[in-house]
Amino acid sequence: MTDDPLVSVIIPTYNAAATLAQCLQALQLQAYGRVEILIVDSYSTDDTVTIAKKFGVKVISTTCKLLGARYQGFLESRGELILLLDSDQVLEETALEKSVSLIQNGYDSMCLEEHSCQSDTWIQKLFEADRTLIHKRAAIHVDPYDGVLLARLYKRHILESAFRTIPEVLLSFVVAYDHAILYSEAYKISQNVGIVPNAVLHIEPRGVIELIRKNYRYGKSAGELAASGYYKDLLARKARFRKVHCRSGTWVFNPPSCFPLKV
Repeated sequence: MTDDPLVSVIIPTYNAAATLAQCLQALQLQAYGRVEILIVDSYSTDDTVTIAKKFGVKVISTTCKLLGARYQGFLESRGELILLLDSDQVLEETALEKSVSLIQNGYDSMCLEEHSCQSDTWIQKLFEADRTLIHKRAAIHVDPYDGVLLARLYKRHILESAFRTIPEVLLSFVVAYDHAILYSEAYKISQNVGIVPNAVLHIEPRGVIELIRKNYRYGKSAGELAASGYYKDLLARKARFRKVHCRSGTWVFNPPSCFPLKV
């Protein structure tokens, strides 16, 4: 018997075979032991489901896109804490252990500091430079409207309340800004958000073609979300120039990443 809370890790997938094994292996190597893993798959046509089953994790099929997949995973999860992970993210070995310790000390949700898994190509180097800049000024990026950080680990009741406020119609099609929507609603409930340092490595695209393929559906979904009329203020703020805090204490503006960066 243990008093450690169960952490439910929810991973939406669609044709994620290239990265899923590395993601799941890192979860199995976590220093924190009380974990359940749920893969919510949108009918992948590659080996995603086969890989998931080899790792012995629960696989849920869904016709929903990212936002709805996260919700479906939440409904079937049992954990007191919920980690919303992506299939191209690799947790550092003590990431869950540190996250749970911090959330038990009073936080309601946690952002995970993220860096690039590799920085071989110029695209990967751009991603890493952007992430490094963000985390150097992390305090100003916790706000879901003015910043770019997103909470990944939530107390269950916080995430449940956030899901309840999201219009049901969005669950079936939202891909772009899905996590930003969730975080913005959770932040209205509690601004008690912590940051776990050096927690995640992100498997970045190596080249332009891979990047375009990966983000095509994000662009399409962003248009659909804008057309729906929901979260207009959030979308407007996410699309504008990003704030960066200078050493002098003044505000300057930095052009936003040309990629849908999720941190």
